[in-house]
Amino acid sequence: MPAVSGGKPDRFDTLKRRYDFHFGEAIRAGLQGSHDKAAGHSGQALLISRKLCADAADPALHAPELAAALCAHARYGGGAWQAIAMLTESAGHYAALAEADPAAYEVPRIDVLTRIALASDAAGNTGDAIGLLREVVGMYLKAPAADQEERDIGLARARFHLGRCLLASGQHGDGLAETEAGLELAAGVLERLAVVTRGDDPPYPPEAVVTREPGWLVAAPRYLQLAAPDWAAAAVRAMTLLAADGQLALAATAARTAVLVSGGLADLGGDLLRDVHAAIAARAAAITAEAGQHAYGCVRAGKAAHAPVQSDLGV
Repeated sequence: MPAVSGGKPDRFDTLKRRYDFHFGEAIRAGLQGSHDKAAGHSGQALLISRKLCADAADPALHAPELAAALCAHARYGGGAWQAIAMLTESAGHYAALAEADPAAYEVPRIDVLTRIALASDAAGNTGDAIGLLREVVGMYLKAPAADQEERDIGLARARFHLGRCLLASGQHGDGLAETEAGLELAAGVLERLAVVTRGDDPPYPPEAVVTREPGWLVAAPRYLQLAAPDWAAAAVRAMTLLAADGQLALAATAARTAVLVSGGLADLGGDLLRDVHAAIAARAAAITAEAGQHAYGCVRAGKAAHAPVQSDLGV
């Protein structure tokens, strides 16, 4: 934004700074579980974005702020149908933006469709949500993207929710498969961003991830932060279901991811996130220990099976 004479920022610049502050604080508070605080900041960001559009000579210049604010505030604006109305408005703005610049805005447009599916699920229409999420997955796979990692995290998040909805509808195998596909996608993003490295020490398969630095999520891109709660929940579901199915090596991999992501959320602050991380870490440690014992037992059994057999005569 240009500044007026004397070096002072103009009114639009001031409004944009206020928008950035409230939007960022809404995300921070939402991640920490402070619903009322997040709703307050999100509402302010939405009001400012509407004012930016209303007062500008070219409202399209501020359409990105309005689209983002509508999408973010939908979770705080009322019931499921009001949320869908706000998300539909957001999707309309993103559609116009994506038509002009698909690489920059096609992924955010699809992100809104994921949120519409979640709102539909919250309204009791899980079947409709599953159908829309399947379409969304296909859209991500074809979407142009200036940031490939952002696209892949969006795709992973859609698969987390598709898996959750499939599980809720009794489709256990498909639900678990979608969840695992999302976790692998997200792990690949972290590796490409040099946030984590893959580990191959037993009993973990090669896709297991380990953190390089504490506090990694604090410095991560915003799209990673926004995906983290759904990501952690998906990893917890996967480790629990896989352990129940007796797939302990895969359960241990999911457990490590659950600890990694919930730990990143805990670093963002707040007693709630720290307590959740502690509970997840305790359950993950039990699953990991069980997987280790199982792997050790399999190795011992394998050695015994290949040992030379002796008769009573010593032959």
